[in-house]
Amino acid sequence: MCKLLSLSLIFLLTTSLTTPLAAATAPRGQQTQEAPARLTNKDVTDMLKAGLAPEIVVAKIKSSPSSFDTSAESLKALKESGVPDGVILAMVQAPSGAAQVAVAAAAEPVEVKVPDGTEVEIELVNVASGEELKVGSVVDFRIVRSIEVNGVTIFERDASARAKITTAKKAGRWGRAGKLEWAMHDIQGADGVRVPARFTERALGDSKGGTVAVAAVATTVLLGPLGLLWGLKKGKPAIIPAGNRYKVFVHGDTRIKGKGAAKVS
Repeated sequence: MCKLLSLSLIFLLTTSLTTPLAAATAPRGQQTQEAPARLTNKDVTDMLKAGLAPEIVVAKIKSSPSSFDTSAESLKALKESGVPDGVILAMVQAPSGAAQVAVAAAAEPVEVKVPDGTEVEIELVNVASGEELKVGSVVDFRIVRSIEVNGVTIFERDASARAKITTAKKAGRWGRAGKLEWAMHDIQGADGVRVPARFTERALGDSKGGTVAVAAVATTVLLGPLGLLWGLKKGKPAIIPAGNRYKVFVHGDTRIKGKGAAKVS
């Protein structure tokens, strides 16, 4: 009898000592984390009943996953229960679960190959004048419209593009017109990386890919008594208005992490 009692005590002591130890040494990876619950109509009304300001409730709606019932009957019930219009509007505008998944998928960058010669339309941001610009000055442009490759946006609208002045001559006497020439430098990809570009569709064996020249046209020099007066006149400066558009081309194959189109399954 005593022997049986001793064995029982040993078993109980062993169990009590090893059970907590096993629990403490359980791998952390086995612990599961529950996904945050989606906000519902009831959650919104409960927050307002608890005295939270409508602005706080709207901020919570915009920053949380949700699954609102925005049918006509439910919206009427929310209004009758005293939910402010601003809160109801935030609930209506909140993306559904599927849309939230789509937005997350669209945010993932997708790397694509951008072939040499890909065309991009740009426009001049500021007025360019041969009276002010110097050789080496940067000329700023912006992309007119987004460009996609296989459904992936590689160049976004209004992203920047740059050229550099290669020739700058002020207007001079005897009707000598001013002159500006610039070589395309680069355009900004959707991932923020600047990509070399040129003005010509085909590479010309020169990294500049040609230049764009703008020169004011001088009138014909008059002969006779008025010739002297003409010599005192200054030629027309080379001035290019903002908004002038040009087609440029990607210089060399490159890779860009663009923004993919969302796919909802």
